[in-house]
Amino acid sequence: MSSTMIDGVTGIGDTVSGDPAHRPLKLDDPATVMSITEVTASPDAAAVHARLREEWGDVAPVGLEPGTRAWLVTEYRTIVAMARGQFPLATATGTWNGHEQLGPDENSPLLRPLAPVSRPTVEQAEAGVHGRLRTPLDEVLGVIDDAEVAKTTRDRCEELIDSFAATGVADLVREYVAPMPHLTLGALLGFDAATAKQVFEIATRPASERYAAATVHEVSFLLNGQTAARRPDGTPTPAGRLARHAAYESTAEAALGIVSLTATAALGLQAWLAQTLYLSLTDEQFARRLAGGRLGIDEALDEVLWSAPPVSSLAPRIAVEDFLLDGKLVQSGDAMLLAVGALGSDPSIRGEGPWDGSGSGAHLAFGVGAHACPAPHLARLIVRTAAETLHRRLTPALALRADELRWAPDFRFRLLEALPVAFRPEQDSALEGTS
Repeated sequence: MSSTMIDGVTGIGDTVSGDPAHRPLKLDDPATVMSITEVTASPDAAAVHARLREEWGDVAPVGLEPGTRAWLVTEYRTIVAMARGQFPLATATGTWNGHEQLGPDENSPLLRPLAPVSRPTVEQAEAGVHGRLRTPLDEVLGVIDDAEVAKTTRDRCEELIDSFAATGVADLVREYVAPMPHLTLGALLGFDAATAKQVFEIATRPASERYAAATVHEVSFLLNGQTAARRPDGTPTPAGRLARHAAYESTAEAALGIVSLTATAALGLQAWLAQTLYLSLTDEQFARRLAGGRLGIDEALDEVLWSAPPVSSLAPRIAVEDFLLDGKLVQSGDAMLLAVGALGSDPSIRGEGPWDGSGSGAHLAFGVGAHACPAPHLARLIVRTAAETLHRRLTPALALRADELRWAPDFRFRLLEALPVAFRPEQDSALEGTS
């Protein structure tokens, strides 16, 4: 290892001192560190990020599962530089040094994003391979009609609401938020309901199973099916166009593209919609401004990305060589978590007011650089339509205290485990209107 480390942001060489008292901090040096679940599952993640900055600066060591750690990066400029490839980092997770630890359960929800995969996925592929695998997604998603997206989303949401509107109670996560992306994305890609269910079940499997040869073969078979490949009028579906895109070298690569897209997109849509509904139910100021029309729905969705970020961290990066950053020695094999969910409390880009930055795209929830989300406008349209449809049909109220809500253990997305609500059953309103 060289005695000179390079700070990837400033580009200034810094010599590592021979004095142990002045050596930079290594990931395993602290006897104890905060668990990542204390950050991502906290009711007040912004306060936790602030405490981490106070203790460690902009790069903090955090624990994953017992025996495994990662660096959590909370500063805007550094995150952008890392996402744009200005640091010696890789998106492929096979070289993560946590795999060498004794007993880590790679099927743990916290470790799934770091699990090695045997086939190049869109998220983990590097350079030229990534560009080739990404091109079909950009092209196919880019031509999906916005009007079709809005209508499909609204129709699927109406069907979901119909299933519980007469009861007066619902768990919006289980009955609305969780199934909505599956039904909507499946229909937009051209799958029938049964095929969409199969694809999304596959996409939620652990990475070791999701990208196994048998699973890829299973999705390839579905893509080659007539209902997935063509519409009733004979025109190709988006899934059919993906399966036959010239950039793919095989149907298996198209299958990987579909699985990667659905796995990440579904979680992102669920998290953004759930956080939007959560904020409307728990933040009176947000609810008043939204209901009063002083904020349009798009501005409200941007405020969610700042104040209740649905994305906690971008896909993890792995250091491919040693470098010095913020007084820490990042070693080859260390995992870097790019905490875009911390940017709402980053004093370098946010003001003092709770609404400062509303409408700004600097939240980085969709990523930046080559691995950014391929269709953020479609995600926004789907979430906007789903939120509008629910609030047009019902006036839900939270059925328990806000501090009783819990978030799932996941360092990438802030996913509520449940969102129970009560409301006036629709059938009562309909009967009163005819009396």
